[in-house]
Amino acid sequence: MDLPTTLLELLQRAPEPLTAAQLARQLSSKTPARTVAAALADLAAAGRVIAFTQGRSTAYATRACADLCAEALALRLPLVTQPTAPAKLKTALPKSLRPWFDEALERLIIHGLAFWLPGGKLILPRPVRPSDVLPAAAVSQLKKLLFAVNRHRSEPRSLADLLLWLDAGSSSTPAARPQPATAAKLTPELLHQWYHTDRTQSGSAMIPIPHTWKHYETWASSQGLHADIVDFHQALEALYNSGSAMLEPCERPQDLPEDERRLQVPLSIGPPGYYWSPMV
Repeated sequence: MDLPTTLLELLQRAPEPLTAAQLARQLSSKTPARTVAAALADLAAAGRVIAFTQGRSTAYATRACADLCAEALALRLPLVTQPTAPAKLKTALPKSLRPWFDEALERLIIHGLAFWLPGGKLILPRPVRPSDVLPAAAVSQLKKLLFAVNRHRSEPRSLADLLLWLDAGSSSTPAARPQPATAAKLTPELLHQWYHTDRTQSGSAMIPIPHTWKHYETWASSQGLHADIVDFHQALEALYNSGSAMLEPCERPQDLPEDERRLQVPLSIGPPGYYWSPMV
């Protein structure tokens, strides 16, 4: 397996962006970090990986860091048992993902995987319950009340019993917790459907791949899933390799914005594809 392919596989499995030095340490061969850095620069120029520069170092990933950060945060939230400050959640993430924390948290809130406690300072991994908004002074008074009342009850009640009664019937009564959004799998039928939607509004048979990506993002979001750029590339590559689609490069890829450059489909021979069309 050649070096670029090996680096792509390592990055696709990595939960965070990795630098050339970090990738070099993971290689079985003693490839110098300088050689790895050169290969990564070529992959980034071809639109096959995304480069992120932080300070003096550059890290690489096959997916947007905001996506990686959202997944990492979604895995940590179920471990939270008490209202937690966002800053504490942020420090629990790898340093390379922290710049995207705010965007990731907003995504999870939109998808019902994280919730603000009233006041907007603390985060919960579940809907807010009535007992969550009780101030400490009120909880202390309830304990005193229970102590006095339980002396006259044949079956004493605990504070947990009272809080459970308060929460019963609320819209936040524990239910099945939504799972973190997973990748939305593409089918050739969906790609063809989106192509024909754009084709009716275009004067060219070759449709820019970013247009198809936007359809994929919209569809994935409607399913409660996320659009995965690796799956997207693989679906278009499969059509191309089977002779079911044509791919053409952009004439001036250097003029493309970064978010469109990364959507280009890498090919084994020649520049990456920016336009595509199914074979009739």
